[in-house]
Amino acid sequence: MSHPDRLQTRIDAYLMQLRRSLGELPPDEVADILQEIRGHILERADAAGELTDERLVAILQALGRPEDIAPLYQAEALMARARASFSPTLLLRGALRWAMLSVRGFVIFVIALVGYGVGLGFLIGAFGKVIAPGQFGAWLGPGTFSIGTTTGSSARDVLGWWLVPVGLVVGALGLVATTLVLRWSLQFAKLRRPLVLAAEVEPRS
Repeated sequence: MSHPDRLQTRIDAYLMQLRRSLGELPPDEVADILQEIRGHILERADAAGELTDERLVAILQALGRPEDIAPLYQAEALMARARASFSPTLLLRGALRWAMLSVRGFVIFVIALVGYGVGLGFLIGAFGKVIAPGQFGAWLGPGTFSIGTTTGSSARDVLGWWLVPVGLVVGALGLVATTLVLRWSLQFAKLRRPLVLAAEVEPRS
């Protein structure tokens, strides 16, 4: 079904604004998203019979502003890459985006930060012990325990040179375990696509 030029121009302007808002995504993903949105608009327009200015406004309002729905598509793309990756940086980015959307995501992000922090702490302690033996250790003091540089005269190094093998093993296992747990957890991250949201709020003809 053909539509008046002014309405087609408005649709094209909406898609162009969305394209600019999706700037960080790969071109092929952007093209797929724009095709999906255009198809939805035309499908809803055809279902309405004669497309009027008011009906097009309702369709676009149900979709949402391009600058508002673009982050949803970006989050979905980021999450898809994170689920298939073993990169701690990419996994943390995915977890951070999830943390911004749900309490469960926030808990997973905090767990990931703790896991990577502990793993890196042991590795730094192990390498630091080799470089500066007197400054690095597993320090036990009154009510405290830390891996790294000395925390004061009252703390004593409880591992000595054992910190090197222990730190390497525990640190590596910590990083690997955190990566696997985070990668597994991201499988449960549920993001609501803009078209699903639009279907919920858009009035039917």
